[in-house]
Amino acid sequence: MEGRVEELSKRVDDLRNDMNHRFTELSKRIDDLRTDISKRMDDLRSDIRRLEEDSKSRFRWLMGTLIATLITIALTVVL
Repeated sequence: MEGRVEELSKRVDDLRNDMNHRFTELSKRIDDLRTDISKRMDDLRSDIRRLEEDSKSRFRWLMGTLIATLITIALTVVL
């Protein structure tokens, strides 16, 4: 009976050690994923900022072209 208790105790200890090792691995993988997601979010924010700046620049050019066209048409009609 005493031998079986020791064997069960050893199995429980082995199981505990295995579970602790697996939880440590899982925690590391979660941290790695968190780091990867954070990097991707930073890259995405950077891309969005760049697109916003590009949109603003194109809008300014469009407005400038429209105003120049309207001025040209108005001058043509007046003269």
